[in-house]
Amino acid sequence: MGNAATASAAEVCSSSDTSARQAFEQWEAIVGDAVLPSTIEPLAQGYWHGKVSTTQFDRSSFTLMSASAQRLFRTRRQIEQASAEFLLVNIVVKGENRTEQNGRIADSPAGSIAFFDSARPIESLTTENSVSAIVRAPMHLVLEHAGLVRDELPIATPMPTTGALGVVAGFFRGLAELPPDETNQAATVLDSEIAGMLSSAVLLATGRTSPAPSDSLYTRQQVLAYLRRRFTDPELTVDEVAHACLVSRRTLYRLCEGFGGPAALVRRMRVEHARRLLRADLNRPLAAVAAASGFATDRHFYRAFREETGQTPGQFRAQLDPGTPGR
Repeated sequence: MGNAATASAAEVCSSSDTSARQAFEQWEAIVGDAVLPSTIEPLAQGYWHGKVSTTQFDRSSFTLMSASAQRLFRTRRQIEQASAEFLLVNIVVKGENRTEQNGRIADSPAGSIAFFDSARPIESLTTENSVSAIVRAPMHLVLEHAGLVRDELPIATPMPTTGALGVVAGFFRGLAELPPDETNQAATVLDSEIAGMLSSAVLLATGRTSPAPSDSLYTRQQVLAYLRRRFTDPELTVDEVAHACLVSRRTLYRLCEGFGGPAALVRRMRVEHARRLLRADLNRPLAAVAAASGFATDRHFYRAFREETGQTPGQFRAQLDPGTPGR
């Protein structure tokens, strides 16, 4: 896209002037900016040290991190406060990571790669002086490129960085180690390719080393792209989507079966959009949020929101602002 990248580096360690506790508090803030806001705790008393170098592109970022042994966890509260959702790729360069997400535990030794979803709680333990290259990219872009649904992602499943997957892992590790004076040049040619490279890594990790049949991969991408442009239209119909994407109703339902069908997919997109609007403006009337998200009536909005999240819109907003009564 031609946008400039920004590179930053930070190193924190305890000293005679800085206690281990003070150093660690600085570290937690740095990691929150570079990767994701999380809660971090040291796994040992005494001396603390950590170092990160980050390249932030227009939509994606790469971080090389080394640190003392630590425990990182991301809570539901932190997830609800997030303004975007990302696919995270952790390439362990040195040491070991033990990470739990979505009921799975990933024991990742050096030379392994694992994927994680920023919209789900996560807990990770790292060994002393571990080093990781962490890639972050918008979740919806990766899913569109890969033609996958979220539940098909190989979350918290460590894999060795060998073969074709190793080539992709090497690409990302190299970007994380990119010298600061080369970041702007890289931004002009690489930012638009990052989601595609991540989707390739995901497809390789799921065993899909070749493109799926045209009516399941390419066309699914078309359907997802079309729905992302049109889901806020309350008059959108299944027939209209099928006609616009040049597929039959039967093919459309098959393409969307991983989402529960086209109607369920549109509903999920609308609810996700409503959540973003609620986070962005706590005072926006719920009726306005419903209309802006594509719901024909407030009743449809409330019912869909509860089915997708287990909460009413008012309850969701009350979590973001404790002073707001849920309703």
